[in-house]
Amino acid sequence: MSTRGQELDGSSAASPVKELLSDPNYRNFWIAQILAFGANGTLRFTFVWLMVTLSDWSGAEGLIGIALGVPALLLALPAGAWSDRVDRSRFNLIWMGLGTIVLAVFSFVIALDLVTPRIAGIAAVVLGGTLVMMQPNLNAMVPLLVAPERLMNAAALQNGGGQSAAFLGLAFGGGIIALFGNAAGFALLAIAMAVAFILMRRVDLPYVPHDGPTRRIRSEIAAGLRYGLGSEPRRSLLIATFILGASFSVMQIAMPRVVEQDFGKGSLAAGILLGTFGLGMLVSSVVIARGDIRNHGRNVAVFIGIGLGLGQFLLSLAPNYWVAVAVMVGWGINAGIAIASHRTLLQQKTEPAMMGRVMGIMTLGFSGGLPIGALTQTVLSPAVGPVLTMRYVGLATMCLTIPLLFRSVVRTQ
Repeated sequence: MSTRGQELDGSSAASPVKELLSDPNYRNFWIAQILAFGANGTLRFTFVWLMVTLSDWSGAEGLIGIALGVPALLLALPAGAWSDRVDRSRFNLIWMGLGTIVLAVFSFVIALDLVTPRIAGIAAVVLGGTLVMMQPNLNAMVPLLVAPERLMNAAALQNGGGQSAAFLGLAFGGGIIALFGNAAGFALLAIAMAVAFILMRRVDLPYVPHDGPTRRIRSEIAAGLRYGLGSEPRRSLLIATFILGASFSVMQIAMPRVVEQDFGKGSLAAGILLGTFGLGMLVSSVVIARGDIRNHGRNVAVFIGIGLGLGQFLLSLAPNYWVAVAVMVGWGINAGIAIASHRTLLQQKTEPAMMGRVMGIMTLGFSGGLPIGALTQTVLSPAVGPVLTMRYVGLATMCLTIPLLFRSVVRTQ
């Protein structure tokens, strides 16, 4: 019996992670997407820290966040629609290859001391667009690579690996920047993307027929929006991604300045602090991937509705660096459960032919929330400071997500 066809008994039931990673197809995909998502997440830190070194104005980090996030607002939905009608593996290879080239070129620009805030903004737009084109497709590939009974385990493993790499990469990237400078940080991401490209070439996906005659992209996008937002719980789950994307972006943009000004530490410490969130997320994601977690709707309500906004609020109360580290670990553990259940429930409620478009809406929420959060930070931080900005945003997040996700249409799924 093949790995995908095994039932949930015997040795496969005892170790879902081992079962998934023993399949070279899924394993190559898993490592490749870890590197891709890791590069994408780490970019937010490397660009923000670059702006910290280029400008003394606290609003500069928000502007670079807007530059990184605007492409998601424009491209996430077309990327999802496009990925539903083409070869998914080849689609990823095109954008991974382009991302590798742009990262390598920009690292040379920094090394030659030619970078300015304007050039950094242009590079952020280009790289933000390149990377957002991959995300809906990478998420849509998971249900094609695993048996339905392993979707929750695979989603947790993918999410835990990708998001943990994004945050743990911050610690490594922060160390590289501290030792060798900003150019080395971007060169590291170029290498990661090149390795992802090599591994993705080895992934073989089953063919999924397009749902009906090929239409214009805007018609495909409209069909995806009608489907994704047309019924519950998909609608509430997707709306939540916009709230979380904007909220979480505020923390990612604000914390490097807090670490530098309030805690008196440098890029390595800032990277480690943000990386501990990934450590907590990795711990809970691995536990989920090894088990059989139920009640995804309840998990979404509790761990997203309350937990993610509460984490940012508590982080703003941290009196010193080490308390902030402890809060970040706990917040990461919460997020690992929250995002695994969110992804699993959303994909369980989505037809395969619509998966890319629904994942495109999800990407639009998580990544497209970046410019919203960046704009919030740019406006509030100069007025009240980055710490109070995080506190107010954490409270606002809970005020929005609790009534949205504790409704029975989500909580009882």
